Amino acid sequence: MPTRSQLPESERDLYSKLRKLLREPGLLRGNLVQMRRTCGKKSCHCHTDPDSKHVSLYLGVSIEGKHKMIYVPAHWEQRVRTWVERYSQARELLQEISAANLKRLQNRKD
Repeated sequence: MPTRSQLPESERDLYSKLRKLLREPGLLRGNLVQMRRTCGKKSCHCHTDPDSKHVSLYLGVSIEGKHKMIYVPAHWEQRVRTWVERYSQARELLQEISAANLKRLQNRKD
């Protein structure tokens, strides 16, 4: 296995980006879903005007093989969006690193 300094610059860059990303707290696997719903109040505008339903944000995630929708309060929205995006970026970097190592294995090069 080559040392870090022996890796091609493109791979060193991938590892560097991943380390930088992981220094920040918060990774969250899931998808953000915006839901529009009517509430239980019969006098509310959401019952009469279909375009004015209540909007709320949920995190769709699989936990122990079961799909769950977890409500995201408005004051948590930006934080959760950042965590989900950071997870996505980390996953992409890991896939690129894995592809480079697979190519190395297939070519049987150190």
